[in-house]
Amino acid sequence: MYLFFSIVAALFGLVLGSFFNVLIYRLPRRESIVRPGSHCPNCGRPVRPWENIPVASYVVLRGKCAGCGWNIPLRYPLVEAFTGAAALVWYAGTIAPSLEAGLSPVIAVTLALQTAVLLAMIPVAVIDFTHLVIPESITLPLLALAVIVSFLPRGLTPLQCGLGVLVGAGFLYSAGILGKIAFRKKETMGFGDVELLAMVGAAFGPKIAFLTILFGTFAGLGGAIFMAMLGKLGKNHVMPFGPFLGMGLWIAVLAGNRVVDFYFAIVDNLVR
Repeated sequence: MYLFFSIVAALFGLVLGSFFNVLIYRLPRRESIVRPGSHCPNCGRPVRPWENIPVASYVVLRGKCAGCGWNIPLRYPLVEAFTGAAALVWYAGTIAPSLEAGLSPVIAVTLALQTAVLLAMIPVAVIDFTHLVIPESITLPLLALAVIVSFLPRGLTPLQCGLGVLVGAGFLYSAGILGKIAFRKKETMGFGDVELLAMVGAAFGPKIAFLTILFGTFAGLGGAIFMAMLGKLGKNHVMPFGPFLGMGLWIAVLAGNRVVDFYFAIVDNLVR
């Protein structure tokens, strides 16, 4: 059964990744995600169902539109494959063990919400990286849903939800204000990042929100150093923070406790 549900999780992720590609293309352009149906951005030809199979269709079509021969961006199969892999990792690392331990209906709802938030980081990261914007149409509905779920008994409490929002959004908002003062009114933090952390804090609580900021900041610093070494980090260059926050959240939920324990073990050894 474990193998069967692992395959189901991966296939679910692949299909969800295909939908994420729709969000990534249409949300920044303020287009409907429902109509028209999937079509080639170059010639407008509708995509047939057999041409829309995640990853496989890209391989069969050799990365080209069946109508006009337009080169389909490699981003499409990569998003699908990455989402499939992420869904599989999350299932194997969290959902499967939780199912074995026994889940109450409320915990199942909370886990489903957290799954949605985690996977939503994928389109958020790509959109922010390419357009420097985090769509509220993704973050705000999930934030509202997390607040509602917190009022269910025996799950994440409203207090934990509120503290998560305060720690995540409050910390990042304060950092943005301080950065604006330090850099003479130049915006250093977009409000989309604040809403993103509010969503994370509401769904996971204050500890994960804090670790997301911590790991995301280190990841962003590493990215900035790497770009500087390549000579691509100019004076007026704007780096999106959303992809690094997404990375920080995944590290926090999958390995946060182990990373923190490892850090304090090193510190303890150095002190001795």
